Amino acid sequence: MNETLIYPIIAIIAFIAYKKYTQYQVLKLVPSLLEEGAQIIDVRTKEEFSLANKEGSVNIPLDSLKNRINELDNNKPIIVCCASGSRSGLARRLLLSNGFENVHNAGMWKSLLKF
Repeated sequence: MNETLIYPIIAIIAFIAYKKYTQYQVLKLVPSLLEEGAQIIDVRTKEEFSLANKEGSVNIPLDSLKNRINELDNNKPIIVCCASGSRSGLARRLLLSNGFENVHNAGMWKSLLKF
């Protein structure tokens, strides 16, 4: 294998492992967050959400989150989810930059079905 390809491949593997580990850490917290009254915010599109979703979750598509931020309670934990974890990661950063403190990226909404 070409030596110049090894480092990017290692970086990609490390990035994927880090994302999986952080998602695992959040999923361990979900039961206690729900006991604290956590809000589950699904940032997928309306169409995606209408096909299937976690019962009790609220659909606020990522592109309208900034305009609907006042619908969220900053006194309760917030769990964001989407189809893969990318949009929910962006949503988490948006909420944190707007003063929210207890925001957790659960990644895929399907991972919340067991709770």
